[in-house]
Amino acid sequence: MTTSTIPIQTSQIYGIPCYERFQWLNTRVVTDTLARFLKPKPEAKGRKGYDKIQMFQWLMYKQLMNCTYRDLESMTHIDYSTFIKFRKRLMQKLWFPRIFKQLTKQIILQRKSLTLIIDSSFVESFSKGKSKEQGAEYSGYKEKTGFKLHQVIDYDTRLPLLQRVTPGARPDIIYGRNLVRGAPAYWKKKVKGWLADKGYDAEDFVLQIKRKWKNCDVGIPFRVMPQKILTPEGYRQLKSINRCLKQEFLNKRGEIERYFSRKKNVFNLGEEKTRHLKNFRANCHFTAIMEILEWLSEHPALRVLFTKLLG
Repeated sequence: MTTSTIPIQTSQIYGIPCYERFQWLNTRVVTDTLARFLKPKPEAKGRKGYDKIQMFQWLMYKQLMNCTYRDLESMTHIDYSTFIKFRKRLMQKLWFPRIFKQLTKQIILQRKSLTLIIDSSFVESFSKGKSKEQGAEYSGYKEKTGFKLHQVIDYDTRLPLLQRVTPGARPDIIYGRNLVRGAPAYWKKKVKGWLADKGYDAEDFVLQIKRKWKNCDVGIPFRVMPQKILTPEGYRQLKSINRCLKQEFLNKRGEIERYFSRKKNVFNLGEEKTRHLKNFRANCHFTAIMEILEWLSEHPALRVLFTKLLG
């Protein structure tokens, strides 16, 4: 049977036809996890709806393959508008940010310690500045119009734990403060390290992190600023008081660059033909959920524990 004639079937025997590296879409842990968040409605009279788990799997397939809704229609024989309406309903219910928050909470509860890395990534709008999209802003640094994803990831698992989506011209340091302020209380005894680049070099930001997590090492290199009062060495010593500037520790920050590269090149964030900030925000949460589901499928030892925590 060719992929163009594959009908929708039951969850037990159904599988999304995809490359070997994307076969995690069809693993039991993914379908079981989705089943806890996409519960079917009680039986009612009338036409039976499509399986929500399979619909979501096809949306993930679309994201990974960077295809269109019309392509999904040709493969599933489900009208392309049905997929669009399904995604819109999830957005209206704030499903994506809510499920992202629940998944990350369970992962963090399993971790003994966290070394967090923060950074932002600019994504050009679909219209590429030719027409004004809602929420898109011109970034003079990138010389493009688009949006910005502010992300906090865990160094060990390279999983997204916190994120904010803003127009493309917003400064990193302001949303860095917001992310620290909004970190959940159950992180308190787990955060042991915080890493960022020079864009987050602000003494009040460093002190905010130290107040939030007292035993946290802060690895933020400082920008050399011309000083009339202090010598360069004195300036360095002053800025180093509350920071851990060991090169081995600072080198861990490169992990978030690889994270963003994979998010864009594998999960195709920014390649979707969608417009406006609200759609980009949904895409960011959607790809983050996919990253977590992929990670769960690759760690069999965590499946039973994760299922119990969700139950």
